[in-house]
Amino acid sequence: MAVSLLNIGSRALVAAQGAINTVSHNITNANTAGYSRQEAVLATAGGLYSGSGFFGRGVELETVRRHYDQFLTTNVQSATAISAADSARATGLKALDTVFSDNEMGIGASLDAFFAAAGDLANRPADLSSRQVFLARAGQLADRIDSIGKQLQTLIAGADSQLGHDASAVNTRLDEIKQLNTQIARLKGTGQPPNDLLDQRDAALQALNGLLAVTAVAQDDGTLALFTASGAPLLVGDQQARLAAVNDPADASRHRLQLTVAGTSQWLDRDALGGGSLAGTLQLRDVDYPATLNQVGRIATVVASAFNAQQALGVDANGTSGAALFTVPAPASLANAGNTSAAKVGVTVADPAALQPSDYDVRWDGSNYTISRRSDGVTTTSAALPATVDGLRFTGSGAPAAGDSWRVQPFAGAATGLATRPLTPRDVATAFASTIAAAAANQGGASAAGFTVVRASADNRLPVTITFNNPPTTFNVTGLAGGDLANVPYAPGQRVPAAPADYNGWTVTLDGAPAAGDSFLVRPVTAPASDNRNALALGRLAKLGLVEGSTLNEAYASLLGDVGNRVQSGQAAADVSGQLQAEAVARQQNVSGVNLDEEAANLLRYQQAYQACAKIIQTSQSLFESLLAATGR
Repeated sequence: MAVSLLNIGSRALVAAQGAINTVSHNITNANTAGYSRQEAVLATAGGLYSGSGFFGRGVELETVRRHYDQFLTTNVQSATAISAADSARATGLKALDTVFSDNEMGIGASLDAFFAAAGDLANRPADLSSRQVFLARAGQLADRIDSIGKQLQTLIAGADSQLGHDASAVNTRLDEIKQLNTQIARLKGTGQPPNDLLDQRDAALQALNGLLAVTAVAQDDGTLALFTASGAPLLVGDQQARLAAVNDPADASRHRLQLTVAGTSQWLDRDALGGGSLAGTLQLRDVDYPATLNQVGRIATVVASAFNAQQALGVDANGTSGAALFTVPAPASLANAGNTSAAKVGVTVADPAALQPSDYDVRWDGSNYTISRRSDGVTTTSAALPATVDGLRFTGSGAPAAGDSWRVQPFAGAATGLATRPLTPRDVATAFASTIAAAAANQGGASAAGFTVVRASADNRLPVTITFNNPPTTFNVTGLAGGDLANVPYAPGQRVPAAPADYNGWTVTLDGAPAAGDSFLVRPVTAPASDNRNALALGRLAKLGLVEGSTLNEAYASLLGDVGNRVQSGQAAADVSGQLQAEAVARQQNVSGVNLDEEAANLLRYQQAYQACAKIIQTSQSLFESLLAATGR
């Protein structure tokens, strides 16, 4: 029995030592990220039969068990992917908000200053300083738009660059998990779980989910097979995919995520990623930032179009037709690198008031062109070009091949390239080329008002006479470039001519009761430097619905509202998903986390057990010595 007692004590001592080691391992890793609490599992060593019955053989240390719940761990992984995507987007949107945070230096303030200068110009058209201030304010507006556009382009470039860094990080994590898979599979045959390696793999998998959403499938050999949210294989056995940010065939200035497995490549978009910081970064680069950039570019395009058009309707201080005030880059059309033909698609602005703040994809399927608005997916199909969509005129040249496509960017250049032309103060077109006046001999009460040039033409300067007939219910018009008119019906308050026509590019409103023979004379303006009629028209642009029925200031306010909504909704989503991820981690830690109070109690318990086991061995030794003494040895 002494030998049996020694065996029991030795076995118990080993078990207690293993338990103490396990508790110590827990305590020292209490703050180690991804560590799961371990527990020494003890079991009876069974009994030994004797004539007096079965005598127990003590305790055995069966295994070291990891406190782990697959369901809770999977929840943490998925919550991490969602939270990482929302967090990356929220961080990027904060940077976007900073671009528009200074109201005093914003586009709205510059528009206000510009229109205020136009008002002062209308009040003092002959004052060269007023003209100079107007030009200066135009330059400041262009500079402010360009500054914001360039900041937005920098954000886009930064997000694009981040894709490459994150793709490299994905490959690093896949390498790490593959190595851990190999080690775990090698130790599978020992019959004991490699707990610390399993924890390391779970931590690497959680980090990978922080980059893109991953589905993990356990294999019989203890390894994990990994797939993207869309089902593309990332790691299956020894076959590992590689993720790279390569030049986008649709736009060589940007990158696109390409997943390559066994020589076969596929593109990964936001939906295929399913989550992770890569998905959030793509949302910023492809949706949030371009939406803002395109709104800024649309404002720049409309400003240039409206003011250049109004300048062209007037004449400057020298009586010369007004020159363009702004220059703005034309819309860009980029042929896909995979196109098999040399066909081109051109784009021009046809109707500035109908423009939508979006890029477009144009595709030829062999029978039709499909023009897709990237901001919301709205498509327009046309059997041939030219076609006008959203105020843009799409034209084609060359013979396209089926499958050819083009990326159209109407506003990216305008957002960063608006500029004023080098005009002098006298070049500002404050006047109209002609004016109208009642003949001195008129006897009736008719009047002419609202003389406006609506179409720039050399005919604007031609002398024209409007003479009322007897009775004065009709009038004749002489001097028109298109030929004289007779017996034109007259109604007080009418626009002459009726919309949408014009006389030599101008219209006027006649009112009152004329007498037979009364006339109105349209003659070239004699003092254009002091004429303010076109200056007034420049100022009135502030109140016109130039942007989808909204004024320029309203369009900018809408832009700010859109940015604010994106920032607030992005932060709210990040807060919610962050809280859900924290709760998922807390639930997991309730099972897997180390409780130092509990471990301290266990340490004391196993210490006492160890001491008791040592006492068993000591007792066995004493009994053996007594036996030797009794036998005289």
